[in-house]
Amino acid sequence: MVDTRHEFAGLFSLYLWVTGGVVAIVFAVTLFTVIRFRRRAGDAGYPHGRNQAPLAESLYAVGLAVIAALLVAATFRTEDRVDPVRARPGLRVAITGFQWQWRFDYDNGASVLGTRDTLPTLVVPVDTLVRFTARSDDVIHSFWIPSERFKRDVFPYRTTTFDLVFDHEGTLLGHCAEFCGLRHSNMDFYVRVVSADAFRSWERSA
Repeated sequence: MVDTRHEFAGLFSLYLWVTGGVVAIVFAVTLFTVIRFRRRAGDAGYPHGRNQAPLAESLYAVGLAVIAALLVAATFRTEDRVDPVRARPGLRVAITGFQWQWRFDYDNGASVLGTRDTLPTLVVPVDTLVRFTARSDDVIHSFWIPSERFKRDVFPYRTTTFDLVFDHEGTLLGHCAEFCGLRHSNMDFYVRVVSADAFRSWERSA
C-alpha cells in the first residue's frame, strides 16, 4: 500500500498542468482569431481566407487523443499502485454505511456507531496498515477522507476491500461523497489517528 495522499496529489498536479496548458492555448487562439479576422472598414461582412484547414484540424484531433491517452494511462497507473491489498494487515475494521450514519466494527469486538447528534469517530494507530471492508445496508454511499485524497464507494449486497496507512497523528474529517437521501450532508465522521500505545489503551476501554 502506498501513500494515497502523495500518489493522488501527483496525479492531480498532472491534470492541473494539462488543464492550464489547454486553457492557455484556447485563450491564445481565440485572441489571435479576434484580432486577425476582425471586421475592417470596407469589408462586405463575409469571412476571408480559407474555410478549411485539414492538416491543422488533423493535428488538433491527434493532440486531443494524445492528451486523453496520457491522462487515462497516468490515472490507471496510479490506481494500480493504490488498489492492491496486502496479505497481513496490522488492523481490520469493517465499515457499514446506512441512511444516514456510519458504524465501525473492529476485529477485537469493539464497535463505534454515530448518532443523529454525534459523529462517529474511527480510531486507528499511526503508521499501521489498516484493512477496511465496507458495505452498505441500503443505498450507495461513499467513504471519503479528503485530506488523504481517498474515496471508495460503498455498495449494498457487495463488499469493498481496501488498505490505508495514516502516516501522522491527528483528527481528520470524512464525508459521504455519494448523494444518499435527505440527510446526506450530515453523514460525516471523524478519523482519529493516535500512537500505538494510545490505540491499545483505547481498545481496552472500548
